[in-house]
Amino acid sequence: MVIWTNNAISHITEFINEAREDTNKVAKSYINKLVDYVDVLETMPEVGKKLEYIISDYSVRQIIYKNHRIIYNIKGNDAVILAVLHTKLDINKALRKLKI
Repeated sequence: MVIWTNNAISHITEFINEAREDTNKVAKSYINKLVDYVDVLETMPEVGKKLEYIISDYSVRQIIYKNHRIIYNIKGNDAVILAVLHTKLDINKALRKLKI
């Protein structure tokens, strides 16, 4: 099962809210495709690259969808989505700011 944390949901909600009014429909479509892409973790949770970071005692992995990193950890049979970050962000700073 793929489980989305409040933190990850706020990232994608923020992305849609910050889209210009004329691109809002495109932003929603992009996010829907991102969510569909993440569903691969339901059957293949170990597909993502292991990262060197540890967040709140979680070892984390990432998959990339176009311009976004999907940061997650594996908990039992579940993939827990911790964050959705733009690839232009400094990942070190972004991961340090995560409140999980």
